[in-house]
Amino acid sequence: MNTRTALTLGACLTLVSLGVSAQTVVEGSVESSGDGYVDAGGMVLKTGLGECLQTSDLDDSNVINKCAGIEDVVAEVEEEVAEVEEAVEQAAVEEAPAAPVAPAATIDTREFSEMALFDTGSATLNADGAQMMSSLFTALAEYKGITALSIVGHTDSSGSDAFNQALSEQRAATVAAEIGTQYPDVTMQVTGMGETSPIASNDTAEGRQQNRRVDINITATRMVFN
Repeated sequence: MNTRTALTLGACLTLVSLGVSAQTVVEGSVESSGDGYVDAGGMVLKTGLGECLQTSDLDDSNVINKCAGIEDVVAEVEEEVAEVEEAVEQAAVEEAPAAPVAPAATIDTREFSEMALFDTGSATLNADGAQMMSSLFTALAEYKGITALSIVGHTDSSGSDAFNQALSEQRAATVAAEIGTQYPDVTMQVTGMGETSPIASNDTAEGRQQNRRVDINITATRMVFN
């Protein structure tokens, strides 16, 4: 090989080498930071292979993550973390038990109107009267609150007005005492009407029996859950 040929070949190799290591700002450029990299116009220069061109001052304190390939790794990790967090949240929503629905409550109010019967001249409940009271207490057992209670005693027309008035009050008191054994704290309105308010004729035995009575009117309430 003569000298001219050797020189020509060496020049070609030099040009190839310069082409490989050419310094240029390419797409995906990196902003310059510190003095660890060669920059032009605030952007880091890269070699023809896309590597950031370093200076002799490069150390751990001025490494640019993007030049070191760290930024892409962080982005991938953050994306994976976000996907995991989203999956965890979705699983928590799917596994969370449905909140229990509280049953709706309404107030049920009932009016009780009953009649207790007595024998002639007596303030003691007869058998029919005692049975009626027992049935009343059974019905009231379903109700926890009594909001109103009136007890009114009556008589037939036998005897004087004064006697019948006192007897009607005694009969009302008898029924009030019976109710008080079951509901000691309830407020009662207790009165006697004597013979003034008959519901049947006093001309017959059957009519007089119906008039020897105590009228009981009760308003009771309870909570009903739907």
